[in-house]
Amino acid sequence: MIVVPAQGQNIDTLGTRTLDITVNKIHWTLSPALGDGGMSSQFSWNTVLRKEATEPFYYPADRFQSNMLFQLFNVVNFSDEGYIDMNGERRERMWRIMGGDTEWSMERRRWRPPTITVDGLLLTPPYQWEGNVDPTLPSDYHAVFEEVYRDPATGYGGFRNRIELFAFSNPNHQDYVIWKETRKYTGETALLREIRNAPEREVYLPNQTVRVWWAYTMGFGPTKGGERESWGFYAFEGEDDKEHFFQQASEIPGTARDELVVAYFWDDMTDQSPPYQITLPDGTTVSNDDDAGDPNRINGGLTATMIPGFTILYADQSAQNHVDDPNQPMAAPRGNINSNFFGQQGNFLQRDVYAGLANPWPAPAPRAEKGSMRALTVGPYDLTVERDANGNLVRADSFTVVYAIGVGDVGYEVADSLGKAWLRGEISNAEKRAFIEMGRDSLFRNLDRANWAWANDLRVPAPPPPPDIAVSSGPEFNLVEWSYPETRYFEDPHTGVNDFAKWRIYRKEGGYWVNDPDDDFQGHRWELVHEIEAPGTTQLEWSWEDTNVERGVPYYYAVTAVDDGSQNTFGLFPGQALESPRYANQTQLPVAAFKAGLDVSNQVRVVPNPATSAAGALAFTGAPNQILFVNLPFEATLSIYTESGELVTRMDHYGSADESWDQRTDGNQYVASGIYVLAVHNARDSEGNSLPDQFVKFIIVR
Repeated sequence: MIVVPAQGQNIDTLGTRTLDITVNKIHWTLSPALGDGGMSSQFSWNTVLRKEATEPFYYPADRFQSNMLFQLFNVVNFSDEGYIDMNGERRERMWRIMGGDTEWSMERRRWRPPTITVDGLLLTPPYQWEGNVDPTLPSDYHAVFEEVYRDPATGYGGFRNRIELFAFSNPNHQDYVIWKETRKYTGETALLREIRNAPEREVYLPNQTVRVWWAYTMGFGPTKGGERESWGFYAFEGEDDKEHFFQQASEIPGTARDELVVAYFWDDMTDQSPPYQITLPDGTTVSNDDDAGDPNRINGGLTATMIPGFTILYADQSAQNHVDDPNQPMAAPRGNINSNFFGQQGNFLQRDVYAGLANPWPAPAPRAEKGSMRALTVGPYDLTVERDANGNLVRADSFTVVYAIGVGDVGYEVADSLGKAWLRGEISNAEKRAFIEMGRDSLFRNLDRANWAWANDLRVPAPPPPPDIAVSSGPEFNLVEWSYPETRYFEDPHTGVNDFAKWRIYRKEGGYWVNDPDDDFQGHRWELVHEIEAPGTTQLEWSWEDTNVERGVPYYYAVTAVDDGSQNTFGLFPGQALESPRYANQTQLPVAAFKAGLDVSNQVRVVPNPATSAAGALAFTGAPNQILFVNLPFEATLSIYTESGELVTRMDHYGSADESWDQRTDGNQYVASGIYVLAVHNARDSEGNSLPDQFVKFIIVR
């Protein structure tokens, strides 16, 4: 009666499962467990024990600790007449933050997510939406969920919202997500599963017409990991982030709107950060306490230059006139968690701010505040709800608003070189900040491309899907294998023509993340290491041996597919060859090449020896505590003792000539500095013949 789930499915079989957007540079997880019962309201305080893991919004996927604070409030403002509650009493001049409770959720994809296997270990779980894979979808990702906005205690609410999300793997459209929300005034103050077990008088508002302004209010903290690098700990609530807005004319022909109003966020300065200090080559010391952009403390490279933001692509003129109203949003009010949202919900002057009736376009606060947020307000909308004597819904007015949520950035190279120059005193604080905010330009470009996609019915040209990938450690090489499950994966989803052109293999050395502390901030990045031309192929399984590797060094891999551009006749760049996203199948665990086990036991060595902790690293990029035992026999027991003969740990070795040790004891504690002995015993060659024991001394300096 009220709910029409996608594809006609029963909501009782759908449930409220987590949604994951993983098809482009934005990785966004939506789960009721992360908000106040709904997927459209997520807050950082829900998992306070691990603050670095509370923000399920990443951009881009290969940036160290790029998880962002994401918060969303629906601030609904009624006219002076207010509304009539379930007891028949009129509540006047109301505004309120409405949290949604998710009724059901589901997602569909053009292609199922690729499977990822590393050294025989499957890293990806079975796809929970296997029946919802549809190559004919206009977007690579389409998710739908419905929520009830209500407050059972006060009778406030009565809205059912249907949210649809669209995302693309096209490299020109991978920096944004389209969020379409239809807000229906149904009078419900309970979920359907609750309504089934409750009298109607307790769950429905009386028939009435209300006038509302809806302030879609978002808060972003550009990066949580940046706080950790700058301050030494994770902040609670976006304590150094600022917000603002701007208006700009579209730069692309054929877009939905001629002008966009964009709310955006950037990383500002905080007084919580200790000063930065660096000694220059001439021996002088430079000190600076401006942590805007969250410089790391090794070389000053900036970690928080992302500029997230959102805009409106479409808003109904009224509940009866479903055409775009270019005058919306009517306001871009601002606020913050502490002084504006909570404790102010009976204040009708505050309501006028969020409704856009007072100070509709305020500037940001003089300094960053806890939980800074910016809204885009639409309205007013007159909405009527009517039910018959049996409680059946006769009329439920609604209106639809479409948003684009995206991220811009000055780019890794600029952020890294800019921060280093700033720390050396070569540019001023003001110049650094001006460069950071230049990321606003790329944010607008990305949102304007969403503006074009919405105007063109989401007909974005599609690259080939990313393949399944399996990577294995080998003797003196790493083996990369990839495949498609069926030949239709080679066909363009819009035309059905095989337009396949080539494979590309990418590799990351050292730590998983770019600028990972395990890399000692050396900045190893993902690099294209091999390319295979395969025009029009239908071969499903492929492999490649990477022999240009160093034993004991961890490597990560990704494989992408590229088309020939012949089917991409429509779009921003007609005829452009398109590549699948590298983020979709990059391996999350490393592989390391090894040497095959020897048939002798008298050549064992320890690398490095001595193992020193100078500069915070112990010789192996990406594994700072790793020690490698090399030239091992095919099979042996490896025992590590202190100089006094106390056993530290023991491990069984088989197959290769190498074995790594992370300097931890059997009790999972790092060992102290000192002299240690590696005992190689119970050794055998590849034929099973016994070999003599060997003992090797080595030194650890921590």
